[in-house]
Amino acid sequence: MARLRLSCGRPRCITDGKPSCLTLEDGRVYKNAFGLDPLVISRTLEEVNRCKKQGILINTFMLASDYGLVNFVQKVTEICRGKAYFTTPYTLGQYLLMDYMNRKTRTIH
Repeated sequence: MARLRLSCGRPRCITDGKPSCLTLEDGRVYKNAFGLDPLVISRTLEEVNRCKKQGILINTFMLASDYGLVNFVQKVTEICRGKAYFTTPYTLGQYLLMDYMNRKTRTIH
């Protein structure tokens, strides 16, 4: 992340939100698309910590409601003190905002 030159100052990432692979130290790619793999989760949270130390803010807009994925997004948001917006494809006009910067949670219509 530190090597990226961004015109807006913030990286943008659009994903399904489920961490499912990583590059190992020896260059091999480790994949596990079937669940929230503890190795992938821990490495992802390490990267979130590095982003926080570099002043990179991570905000998340989430459509899924899977319990494990919601917990993962909450943890990412808490670590980097960002914001998480939770909604569903059926209620895109309203969402739950978890703001760890201001320590607030509210529903927005």
